[in-house]
Amino acid sequence: MVATQHIKVYILLAPVPLMLDFAGPAEVLRCANRVQDKIHFDVEFIAPHTEMLTSVGLPLTGISPVPKELAPGDILLVSGSTNEILGDANLPTTNETANDKQLIVNWLRATFTEHQMLLTVCSGAILAARAGLLDGYQCTTHHDCLEELRSISPRLKVEENRLFTQDRNRFTSAGITSGTDLMLHIVGQKLGIGFAAAIAKHMVIYARRSGNDPQLSPWLQGRSHLHPTVHRVQDLIAQDPTAIWDVKTLAREAHMSERHFSRLFNNETGLSVPDYVNGLRIAIAENALRAQNTQIERLVGDLGFGSSRHFRRAWQKHHQLSPTQWRQNQLDN
Repeated sequence: MVATQHIKVYILLAPVPLMLDFAGPAEVLRCANRVQDKIHFDVEFIAPHTEMLTSVGLPLTGISPVPKELAPGDILLVSGSTNEILGDANLPTTNETANDKQLIVNWLRATFTEHQMLLTVCSGAILAARAGLLDGYQCTTHHDCLEELRSISPRLKVEENRLFTQDRNRFTSAGITSGTDLMLHIVGQKLGIGFAAAIAKHMVIYARRSGNDPQLSPWLQGRSHLHPTVHRVQDLIAQDPTAIWDVKTLAREAHMSERHFSRLFNNETGLSVPDYVNGLRIAIAENALRAQNTQIERLVGDLGFGSSRHFRRAWQKHHQLSPTQWRQNQLDN
């Protein structure tokens, strides 16, 4: 029996942290620990103080102090702060809050090394950037904080319209719910896309986008939500894009003739059924190919393509580069 690998995950809480910034990623890790025993994520919440008020007014207690050092392989996630996102008059930036932020910046600068993995959610990128940890790296943050992030250093490679970015061992997310997408991505890298998809399904989240994709993705394309039957069929496909979804099967689910359903689906989405299904599968393939150990030929069966030729034909509708060339281009960038 193979021993379980333990990965330490520190979640650093910024002053008045946004609940979704840290609760969403933490829930992903909790689910990951439940659905498999290959890797156990040991989560610990840390901050300058043992007690803290969150964005929704819920007080947190029992928070651990920041450690004196981080071990190789540790994951550090930095949450965002309510003050920098919402400017809530009821949560003013006090001298104590400013001091706490500076303490965090100083700790990050002194403690984080190339041997750990850094994740930031929302305005957590501001703290990491002030510590110099994002100089020379692609990064992003909540759209309300982009200008502030840019102003910190000319060496930052700030990306707009990105759910999250990955540049070597630095991961930054656009904020709030996107922290959950980022953690699903990390789990997918560590455990495989199957486990990430299972967790997303349990959490009722579309595992819909990679970090470098714009927010208008194949998972959202054609989803006008104007026709309830088409919407219901799209939800059915999204639950398991790797299943066999031909016009006959879906027409039966829609209680329509094949001809009528095919015409309706095309009119409402602007896509044929095969193109819509394959678009979702290719989006999953893109995420898998970013993991260097993924075998391209294995994707053919895993994603429900009948043959390598079928997969490559679908791939060519979305990319000029071959899957191998595309993956190398992603790794180079």
